[in-house]
Amino acid sequence: MKSMHSKQFYYDLLIPILLLAINLIIKALFLGNGSLGGDEPFTVFYSQADFSTFAAMMQDENNPPLYFILLHFWIKLFGISVVSVRILPLIFSSLTVVFIYKLGQKFLNVRVALLASLLFTFSNFHTFFAHETRVYPLFTLLTTISMYSFLSLAGNKGGRKHFISLLFSNTLLIYSHFLGFFVILAQVIAVVFIRDFRKAILKKYCFICLLTFVLYLPYLRLLISRFSTFNDKGTWVPSPTPEDLYTNLWKFSNAPVNTVVFILLMVTALILLILNRKKISGIPPGNIKVILIWFLVPYLLIFLISLVTPMFLDRYLIFISIGYYLVIAVSIHFIGSGKNWIFYPLSVMAVFLMLFTYNPRTGDERNTQELVNTIRQWKTGKTAVYLCPEWIDKGFVYYYNPEYFKDYKNTRTRLNTDHVFPINSAHQVNDTLLLNCESAIYLDGWSVQVDPENMIYRKLAGAFRKVECNENFHGYKIYHFSR
Repeated sequence: MKSMHSKQFYYDLLIPILLLAINLIIKALFLGNGSLGGDEPFTVFYSQADFSTFAAMMQDENNPPLYFILLHFWIKLFGISVVSVRILPLIFSSLTVVFIYKLGQKFLNVRVALLASLLFTFSNFHTFFAHETRVYPLFTLLTTISMYSFLSLAGNKGGRKHFISLLFSNTLLIYSHFLGFFVILAQVIAVVFIRDFRKAILKKYCFICLLTFVLYLPYLRLLISRFSTFNDKGTWVPSPTPEDLYTNLWKFSNAPVNTVVFILLMVTALILLILNRKKISGIPPGNIKVILIWFLVPYLLIFLISLVTPMFLDRYLIFISIGYYLVIAVSIHFIGSGKNWIFYPLSVMAVFLMLFTYNPRTGDERNTQELVNTIRQWKTGKTAVYLCPEWIDKGFVYYYNPEYFKDYKNTRTRLNTDHVFPINSAHQVNDTLLLNCESAIYLDGWSVQVDPENMIYRKLAGAFRKVECNENFHGYKIYHFSR
């Protein structure tokens, strides 16, 4: 009896604590590597703002407000340094492994739980987002909690605790990212098409969906507005090709060879399942179907939708990756079912492939601070600096002058005072100012989005002589012009 309790303690408490500790340690090692880049400065900028500024921003923002609200209060406590604003996604990403393990342990088996948890732990993809202060680790965590609650609700035939947990995790999920609706859709499909789930929780799940809709009503108008904008203007995401079905799995898997091996394992398990027509030992078939639906349905459906409205982007698919790791682990379990001499080598190989290709130093290419220092060296009192598109000003000003960044209501005005101008077109270049300047600097951060004819560059090149062009910064070009 004592041995049984000791073993249960090991499985229930010690393993998840160790997994959490490993994730916290390896993801914290290089947390401050790289500057705030991409959409990080934008997220921090508006998360520090007051309600009126934040509400105005949300009218055009493509993500719901939950992460911004959480980061707002986090900033009040810990400030806006690179490390402090990245600790929040680090925590969310690390907590995810606990729920992966708990989900696998309770509804699949311990071997599958541990294997999937380790695949997640040594994922470059998830470490990268643990180092980026954006919504995606929170989105992943809430997805995993939602699926855990969903399976718990079905397993307990509608227990009150799991009813409440699923209701709130689903509500928070769609308040964190619009694609959270695909998680709910996967659950709907599971309830409708898996008989055991339909018998156990159909009515209760319908009631959860109704309550979730009611709780989402305050945001519904804005959701409709954003989708109408998508339909009218499209998105910046390129239309996918069939090859993208593979390349996104590659990002989940660290390296091409890993991806090929994992696909072969899943295909082998499927072939064996078809040939043997037997259940996967020790795992309820309904639970395996839920995991397959979680991985395959959103993945393929988002790809098909993206042929019309592109959104098949790795970061948007992050919630699917947990289902992917679980499917790989289940596949290895099935291939080695009753044959430990097959299961353990395959498991060690899968984990080794992820570990061998693991790189905790993600985000090193984010070099905004170095970029701003270069501009500062070139800039004199009679230099005009132009930033295009205008929204890259958030990353620039974070390193140019943190006090300007914090003064979010007057940031643009204070930049203009220093002759720094975020613009979208050549018409915004003041001709009189240009005549009185001795030099100009043009920071091109993917200007083709707003200035496809490159008219800003042409105007500056017509007024000055180009001295140099620095293209050593990820996604940016800096042009230096002089008389």
